[in-house]
Parts: sequence; structure tokens; C-alpha cells
Amino acid sequence: MDKLKELIKNNKKIILISGAVLLVIILIILVAVILINVFKKYDYQALENLMVEKTKSYLKANSSLLPNEENQITSVDVTTLVNEKYMKDLNKISKGTNCTGKVDIVYNNGYRYYPKLVCNNYETKNLEEIILENNDILTSGNGIYELNNGYVYRGEYVNNYINFANESFRIVKFDDELMYLILSDTANDVEQAVFDDRYNETINSYRGYNSFETSRIKKTLEDLYNGYFANYQNYLLPFDSCTHTRSETDFNNTGEIECYSTYQTYISLLAVYDYLNASNDPLCKTAISGNCSNYNYLAQTTNKWWLLNGTNENNYDVYAVNTKGKISLEQASTKKFLRIVIAIPSDVLYKKGDGTSSNPYEFYLY
Repeated sequence: MDKLKELIKNNKKIILISGAVLLVIILIILVAVILINVFKKYDYQALENLMVEKTKSYLKANSSLLPNEENQITSVDVTTLVNEKYMKDLNKISKGTNCTGKVDIVYNNGYRYYPKLVCNNYETKNLEEIILENNDILTSGNGIYELNNGYVYRGEYVNNYINFANESFRIVKFDDELMYLILSDTANDVEQAVFDDRYNETINSYRGYNSFETSRIKKTLEDLYNGYFANYQNYLLPFDSCTHTRSETDFNNTGEIECYSTYQTYISLLAVYDYLNASNDPLCKTAISGNCSNYNYLAQTTNKWWLLNGTNENNYDVYAVNTKGKISLEQASTKKFLRIVIAIPSDVLYKKGDGTSSNPYEFYLY
């Protein structure tokens, strides 16, 4: 019995010592975590993310400061976040020096957040700035051209891939406000669609009409917008879709013809002149020229797809592109696949990528 009491006594000592050691370890871990948080330094991208996170928290408590009109902008300076105890001074937590920052909030079918961080050796860059800094503006070859008051990708091999809304797109053109994207290939998970199949009294037939504004395909696109992009509509901007008809023999590729009539929308198809401008073959001069399939990154697709415009020669034929890249005229009532065109803000915050198919551009969705 005495031996049993001694064993229990010794075990209690061991338990007490083990408990004390465990308590010391826990205290050391807690102190380490506190010190890490106190002295933590953020890299620039992490700091931008933190600025957005804290701005959202601040505006949740101060919702009256949020913009509430279309394209209205509100700015929250980091000094406000510091003064209100939402975050620490940038110079205490940044790996850079002499840092200042703010977050712009834009209202457009929801809110977009734009962190703006400036340090001695760093400044936040948007996607347009990154593209222009890393690419020469060309007058020949494959790449970016200055054309029609903006920048246009031309040629067969161009690094203009971009991921958005879980889809692969190509950047067709951009300016300081809008960046126009087209699906990299046809939307193969979407059934083929007629452009229009209404009864056309001028020919006593159901060949439809080639006017986009009154077409069946306009409704089809609107449904896709509400389906594909339901969670991304704050990053889609309205743009003028150039819908006017075009003659097969027209030489003007400035957009003047197609943009004579416009329709403001969030989703559309590619205008004929945009397809022609994507080719840098000097013999690509008219809509039905076979040369427009040469040196054109838009030429190779899995399926035949609709363009946006009808012909001037009648009121029922619409331009489409086959799998070799040649444009032809098709009856509006026939079925083709779709290559959706959308527009995003040019000033979205660059995340990563170089525009190649293996490393497409990506941007932050705050």
C-alpha cells in the first residue's frame, strides 16, 4: 500500500511538471503569434488586399459613405482606416518605405474596389498600364497597333489571352476606359443559335431579318449575360455595339460604317470591322476577302460562328466566320455558334500573367 501511495505521488509530480511545461510552451507560442502580428511586414500585393479588406469593414460600419449612383466613385484614404483603428500605419507594416494609399470604390451593378498604393519603389498598376509597359506599339508584325483611337491586337500569334468568369477570352482592343474581350473559342456548351427566324414579308419567307436590334439573337445574348456572368456583372461595363449593315464591297475598316448605328449593351457579338482589323494581311480589305483569314488570331475556331452585322445587299443575310477564318454571308434563320463579346474596365488591378495561352492575364476581383 505504501508503494502504491508513493507511485501515485510521483505520478502527480510528473503530471504537474508536464502541465507546467505545456503551459510555458503555449505561452511561448502566444507571445510568438503576438510578436509576429505586431511586427508583420506585408508585401505590396498583400498590402493592397489588406487595404481592400479593411475598407470593406470600414464601409460596413459606415454604409452611408458608399456610392449609390452608376459610376459614382468614393475614396477611402488609408489615414482614415488608421485613425479609425481598422489597420496600422502603412510604413509600420509595409516592406517598402514612405507609403501612401487609398481605395476607390465604384458603383456599377454592385461595387468594385480599387486599391492605390504608392511607395518609394512601388506603385499599383492596372492591367492597361502593364500591357503597354511590356509591349511595343507596332506598325508591322504580330502584336498591338494604335488604331481607331485605341489599341488593337493584330496578327496570328498575339499574347492577348485573359481569364475572366471561369472562361478564356482574347483581348480584341482597348482604350483608357474599356477593354473588349471575345471568347477564345465558340461557346461550345451553348446550343447553336439562329440570328433571327421571323417571317420576312419582303421575301415571303421565315428567313428572318438581319437587324440585330430586333433579332432573336439579341434575346439569346441577354440570357447568356444573366447566366454566364450573374456573379461578375459589377465588372462588366456597357458599350456601344456597332450594329449597322455593311456592304460586301466596303473598304472602310475604321468602324464608321458599322458604328453608324449603335446599341448600348453589356454583351454582344463581334462587328465585322473588328474581325478585319485583327488580320494584318494587306489584302484583307473587304468583308468577303479570303485574305482576312490570314495572319488573324481570330481565324481558328472549333465551329462556325456569327458576326454582328448583316449585309446591305438584302435584309436577311448576316456575316459569319467558318472554321478556316473565312467570312461568308448566311441566312439569318440558320444556326451558328456564338463568340461572346464583353467589355471590362481597363483599370482593373493587374494580378498576374503575360497574355500567353499558358499564362493568361488575370486581374483582381474585389
